[in-house]
This record gives sequence, C-alpha cells and structure tokens, in this order.
Amino acid sequence: MAKIGEAQIKQQLKEGNISNAYLIYGEEDYLKSFYINQLKSKTVDSAFESFNLHLFDGKDIDLDDALKDAEMLPMMSGYNLVLIRDYPAEKSKSDVNLITEFLSDVPETTVLVLAYEAYSPDEKSAGFKSLVSAFDKAGSVVKLEKRTEADVAKLLVSGAKKRGATLDISNAKYLISVSGNDLKTLLNELDKLSGFASGGEITKEIIDSMATKCLQARVYDLTKAISANNLDLAYSVLNTLFEMKEDPILMLAVIGGVYVDMYRVKCAKTAGFSYDDVANHYNYKSREFALKIAARDCAKLTEKQLRLSVDAIIDTDIKLKSTAVDKKLLLEELIAKLFIISRGDTYA
Repeated sequence: MAKIGEAQIKQQLKEGNISNAYLIYGEEDYLKSFYINQLKSKTVDSAFESFNLHLFDGKDIDLDDALKDAEMLPMMSGYNLVLIRDYPAEKSKSDVNLITEFLSDVPETTVLVLAYEAYSPDEKSAGFKSLVSAFDKAGSVVKLEKRTEADVAKLLVSGAKKRGATLDISNAKYLISVSGNDLKTLLNELDKLSGFASGGEITKEIIDSMATKCLQARVYDLTKAISANNLDLAYSVLNTLFEMKEDPILMLAVIGGVYVDMYRVKCAKTAGFSYDDVANHYNYKSREFALKIAARDCAKLTEKQLRLSVDAIIDTDIKLKSTAVDKKLLLEELIAKLFIISRGDTYA
C-alpha cells in the first residue's frame, strides 16, 4: 500500500480497511502503543485471543516460529495477528530475507505487525531499509511522529471535557511546558488535574500546585532564576533536582539544551527572524513552547553572554565525564559561572 502517518492509520481503523502487514515506528511512544492496541481490538476477538494473537520479542525471536504462526488460519475470527516487537533489523540478513519473502505473499487472514517500541531502529541501515521496502509493498509503513504543540493542546482540552472538567487552550499549552510533551505523561497528569478540579476549570494555579514538573521545566525555573539575578533560588532548584536523584549528566544536557535554545532565538532575532522561524528550521515540532520560554529568558542576555554560557556548559560537561570531581560541586560551580556571566561580569 504505502507509507502512512497517524491520520491514515486512524482512517484505516475507522473504516475497517486493515492492511495485512504493518511496520510501526517513530518518536511518539504513546501513539505507537495506542495504535497497536487498536489493531488488536479490531482484528482479534478477546474470546479467542489465545488462538489468534501471537506475541514475539524481537531480541529473542525464532523467526521461523513467528512466520509459521503467521501462516495459521484464524480460529472463529477474521484475522490471525502476529506481533513482533523490536526486531533488530541488523541482526541477520537471512532473517530479513525471510520476512521479505513472507511479505511477498501474505495470507489474506493474517496481519503481521513489526513494531519498534522500546528503541528506535537505524533508519539508514540496509536491513531496516529492506524491511521498509517490503512492508511498503505488502501493507503499511507507519511512522508516528510527535504531534505539534497546538495538536497536543487541543487533545488536552478535549480530554479534559471527556473527564468532566474544562481546560482552556492557553492553560493546556502551559501544562505542556510544565510536564513535558510526552503524551502518556500528559494524559496521566490530566487524569489527576481533572479529578482535583471536580468538574470545574483546570486553572494555571491548579497546574502549578498539582502538576508534576518534568526535568526540563525545573531547568527553566533554574535559568529564569539566573536571569532574574536570584542565585539562591537557582541553587534551591539545583538542590531539588539532586534530591530527586536526577542524573547529573542528564541535568547538564538539559541545561545545555535550554541555553542553545536561547542562543538560537537571540541570533534569529538579531537577524530579523522570529522564534517561529527557528522552530521550523530546527524542527521543534511539539516543543514550540521551549522557544517561547527561551525568548523570555534571553531578553536581558547578549549573544556574547550566551556564547560564554554555552562554553562554560561545554567545559563542565568535559569535566563531568572525565574527572572524579564531585558532580554536584561541578554543577554548583557552573550555576555560579552562568550567574556571573548573566550580570556582565567575568570570572577567573
């Protein structure tokens, strides 16, 4: 059939136009899980699941067994579903050839699903390209990418309504900036916030008091504190992150990402471009909020200050990964350097 996205697989399932083969991968874990479950419910009667649903872990798979199951006729049902999770395409060229050969003549009553959930395949590898080509001819190759911030916000607004609460679009976007753009996490947060609102409105105040902040949101608090010359608050945020047992290397990576966001926005503004232009050029799909926050936090900083800040972060990253110096001490030293730079001073 063809390479398709979320809209197309959603339409297929709605119309009952099921392909005999699906290769499912992409960035959005929640959507992959959701559509795999939708395929199960559309093709396999739960009463006969033990006969018509065959699950395989790609890392430990005996491909011959999986393909033998795929040849079976369904029991009291229209389809026989074989789901192979996280098959390493680079594992065996002969295995890829076996799958390709099977896909050249898939039984009409079989739905073979190869899904990448736990890890992302190397899209440039010869093995994965061969699988894409074979599934493209036999059925559907489905790449589920992150939704845009606007789409996720609309989903949250409608989700709140289904849960008996109300959420306006601006607060939906604010929730994304606080809890991150992972759909599963956001929907869990929405369950909690809707319950707390008890049929009322989910306000910014409720989000601030109830929503779980993701690492990036806490780093935003940290950089905002630095730009506001509030060193005590910046250290308080850093201490909270250590109390939460966050990985120091990951913390530094997020701090670096935030400063890169600010530098991109600042350079774009100097050149006469908006943060929307930056979002399109650097593919901030579903993370547009990051650039809005960057525009806010870099307002008082110059390009030179941002370059010096990025240099300090890189230097700390090298020390963090190559020395035995206490990691918390290194990050505390970095916060002090970023604070000094933001004030226009220099450090030795």
